[in-house]
Amino acid sequence: MNSAIRIRTCTAEDAAILALVGQATFLEAFAGVLDGQHILAHCADAHAVARYRSWLADGRYQLWLAEISPGYAPVGYAMIAPAQFALSDSTSHDLELKRIYVFSKFQGQGLGKKLLQAAIAAAHARQVQRLLLGVYEHNEAAIGFYTRMGFRKVGTRKFNMGGLECDDYVMALPISAG
Repeated sequence: MNSAIRIRTCTAEDAAILALVGQATFLEAFAGVLDGQHILAHCADAHAVARYRSWLADGRYQLWLAEISPGYAPVGYAMIAPAQFALSDSTSHDLELKRIYVFSKFQGQGLGKKLLQAAIAAAHARQVQRLLLGVYEHNEAAIGFYTRMGFRKVGTRKFNMGGLECDDYVMALPISAG
């Protein structure tokens, strides 16, 4: 099978697609790891179509969709947003990689790296100093990926996942000027 993956910037028409992919990839990543009812409650809220519609209408947010051919079905996405971390050195020059999800079937093929590269390019264009993210402390695969991409742990935070309080690492990637 000859397939190709493309990364494209999302438009307002992509809200329902992003919500579906967000729910499916979150469920896929955490089923069997965290309580199912909390996962479903989180997906109903954090991955609601209205939430994506709001983000897509707000110029401070930027989203990219990864699609595979033939047919260009969605297989992952990434999103940057204003950073909202309570770090002692937080500044308005920080940006958050709020979402980066790829279906497991397509992981290990460089797709996450391509999505991250789109986010880093946008961070450069916005002249931010660093890209921050929160990652579940037991998500070793994601932590390993972010570490390989140059992120370093700079703190921790509590994350409410559908009524369940989880511990996240906060990781940062310096964005060089130029």
